[in-house]
Formats: sequence, structure tokens, C-alpha cells
Amino acid sequence: MIQTVRKIGNSQGILLPKAMLQSLGIEKEVEVELTTDGILLKAIRPRHDWEARFKEAQDDTSEEDLFEGMSNDFDEKEWNW
Repeated sequence: MIQTVRKIGNSQGILLPKAMLQSLGIEKEVEVELTTDGILLKAIRPRHDWEARFKEAQDDTSEEDLFEGMSNDFDEKEWNW
């Protein structure tokens, strides 16, 4: 599909057919990425993989201390009230 670049306010842009956007699930926002081949528009799906990530976190039985080595002077000194 060939589109004409148009002036839109102080910027430039193209118009995309509504059906094309709907088929991708794009409603209000897109992620725009500059690639070596051009510009890539991606639908934003912030929660699409939450179930898998929660399952992965529940299955992680390691007892690794995520805060190990992250102390600072405030943590080491006795507090005065």
C-alpha cells in the first residue's frame, strides 16, 4: 500500500485505514520503532503475557536473595529516634 505523507499540524504523517488498525487491535496508541528497514508500528499489549509471567514466578522455587549486596550506609547504621 502506498500512502502520501501529509502535513498534520506542525508534523507530518500518513493516514492508515481503520480496518487495518482494527485487525491489529490498535485503538489509541502504538509503539513506534525505527529499524534499518523503516518504521515499525506495534500494538501495545501491556498485559498480554501476565498469566505466563505470574506462572513462571510461582514456579520459581529458588531462594535467591534479590537484595544481597544492595545495602548502603543508611542500612548499616543504628537508627536514632
